[in-house]
Order: sequence, then C-alpha cells, then structure tokens
Amino acid sequence: MAEATPTRVFVYGTLKRGFPNHPLLVACASPFVGAASTAAPASLVIGPYSVPFLLPTPSSSSSGRVVAGELYAPSPAALAELDALEGTHIGAYERRPITVVADGSGEVVEAEAYFAHPSYAEALWRRCGGEAAEIGEYTADHAARYVPINERAAGAAGLMEAVHRFLATAHDS
Repeated sequence: MAEATPTRVFVYGTLKRGFPNHPLLVACASPFVGAASTAAPASLVIGPYSVPFLLPTPSSSSSGRVVAGELYAPSPAALAELDALEGTHIGAYERRPITVVADGSGEVVEAEAYFAHPSYAEALWRRCGGEAAEIGEYTADHAARYVPINERAAGAAGLMEAVHRFLATAHDS
C-alpha cells in the first residue's frame, strides 16, 4: 500500500529558516519543501510579543495581501510538536487548510497553516490597525522584537493573556 502524502505546513513567521522557532522544525526533522506564498490574499498582522497572526479570512473591509512563507513536510509527531508550540490546545491558533503557490515552479499546493483563533481574530485585526497594519512578510526586523515563549510570563498561556490585555486597551492613535 502506498504511503499517504505527508501534510504540508505553510509557515509565515517565527518558524521560517533563520527565525527564532525554526530550530523546532530542525529538531523534528521536518523537510523543507520550498518557499511559497498564499494563493489568495490574507491578513497577516503583528500582535503582542511581536508574534505574527494570520487571520482566518480577510475582514470584509480588507482586501488582504499575498503572504510570503515556507512549506515543510512534517511527520505526524512533528505536527503534534508544532501544535503544542502554536497553542492549539489553548485556543491561540488553529491549524487550517490553505492554498499556496510554490515560488519558482508556480505549483499550487494544498497545505495547512496556523491561523489566529476565530474567537479573537477579527478583534485583533481591528486593534492592530486593520488593513493599514497588514503585512505581506514577517521579517527579521519583526523577529528582532519577538519574545520567546520561555521568556513570557506563563509560557504559551502568556500569549493569550497578552492578546486579551492588548484587545482590552484603547487603541493609541
């Protein structure tokens, strides 16, 4: 019997090569498939701790942007490690289907990506500044301000506490 095609995961932030959480992909022996971008525009914003959040759907008041990232082929065990990092068990992110286009070849690939949980995604988008805050790529400048999980109060749960505090504060213009 033929083996099932491994799940492809599109990463757009701290898991990319050269970024703070990439060592997890290396430790899990997750093969790099290639650079890719979202096939359709999406909303990517930077939240507390300089954490990137891809939103489940662009807001009706946003046309979104094509988001650049990388594709990996993690094993089921590696996916479990990624889910733990991304806080899927506490509602920080959801791993959901996404269509991406491989850079160079133009091949359309069905993958999965970690999206901000819908329970707070729209409010986060608005609080970050809406369409004006959307970016097409999480860069080294963003990563330089990133606060790793082990440096946050309450670890992974600390991200959700920070998101809730961020959403509760008035937007300073």
